[in-house]
Amino acid sequence: MNIYDFDNTIYDGDSCKDLVLFGLKKHPIITIKSLIKSNSLNRKYKKGIIPFEPVKEELLSFIFKINNYEEFINMFVDTHINKIKKWYLENKTDNDIIVSASYDLWINKFASKLKIKHVITTNVDSNGKIIGKNCKREEKVRRLKSEYKNCIFETSYSDSESDKPILEVANSAYVVEGNIINNYSSNYKFKNKK
Repeated sequence: MNIYDFDNTIYDGDSCKDLVLFGLKKHPIITIKSLIKSNSLNRKYKKGIIPFEPVKEELLSFIFKINNYEEFINMFVDTHINKIKKWYLENKTDNDIIVSASYDLWINKFASKLKIKHVITTNVDSNGKIIGKNCKREEKVRRLKSEYKNCIFETSYSDSESDKPILEVANSAYVVEGNIINNYSSNYKFKNKK
């Protein structure tokens, strides 16, 4: 199986940021309120007072205040599907797994349009509360090993230093910088440290 991070790897940009920008266009007032509250929580997170999950929940809480937010998410995916990178579309296989810190709400819809069957994401309930942990760093590998026991991970792709755990679990690994794909090694100098 082949492991792919989503944001800035097979998707050109950060889908979470794009979703917030989309929210600012379609539902500016509730989106701005969420941004203000999440900024306040982010300061607490940076001081080590709270974990990251409440910051993310607040940032994206505007989604769940939209009447028929499913329609909003569908519209977002429909207008942003063209941001899937060409190199990925040319190399896609039935054995691909998307592993993303972004929410299942929209990643599952992108995956469905791309006919990708295997998806691991940050999962949320209908009120926007994260179920379990934010799917980042070691949590990605924990989820992979839990959901795909005894699988051989052939290749892994990511743009981010935080994804070293998923890069190191595969037989071969690559760092994606824009549309350039470089071989990964343990001393690789990442441009994206997040």
